[in-house]
Amino acid sequence: MKEQVGFLIDVNKCVGCHSCRVACQFYNDTGPAVNFRQVTTHQKGQFPDVIQHTLSLACNHCHEPACIKVCPVEAITKRKKDGIVFIDPKSCIGCFRCVPACPFGAPRKDLEKKIATKCHFCMDRQDRGLEPACVSTCLGGALQFGTYKERKNMAAGRELVRQIEGFSDPQLTNPSTRFIKPSN
Repeated sequence: MKEQVGFLIDVNKCVGCHSCRVACQFYNDTGPAVNFRQVTTHQKGQFPDVIQHTLSLACNHCHEPACIKVCPVEAITKRKKDGIVFIDPKSCIGCFRCVPACPFGAPRKDLEKKIATKCHFCMDRQDRGLEPACVSTCLGGALQFGTYKERKNMAAGRELVRQIEGFSDPQLTNPSTRFIKPSN
């Protein structure tokens, strides 16, 4: 693999507008029943010292994907050139073992097509030199993507962290997603 790509999420910039989720649904024609991207709000503290952030998450294209390990027909693979994890819809038999296996809830049941599906990082767009749909529509610039080195440069000296409130333990699958440390 050349170098793993991943998301860079700046929760300090996310305004919870859901444009990333809507763009993903529109681009992938998933309809309202299947959302590859979830937007959630997390709070901690007590009034008047409450800290809140919005988190937009999809598949983390893990270094050690749990979904791949449980697929009995090898329908889930990790692309060699950039580490994108994707499900081949022609190979998936709809056993849905990948759905509970993922600690981040990335694979989804498409009951209409009777297959599992998930974010594929808009790899067809990336192959044409375009950003993933969610990144290109992020109003606040909270979502970015690239190799680890590129994401570190995008962070411009701000601290990158592997885990924040609302994100599962990264030691489970070594996700490629990184976060800019939330400001308090």
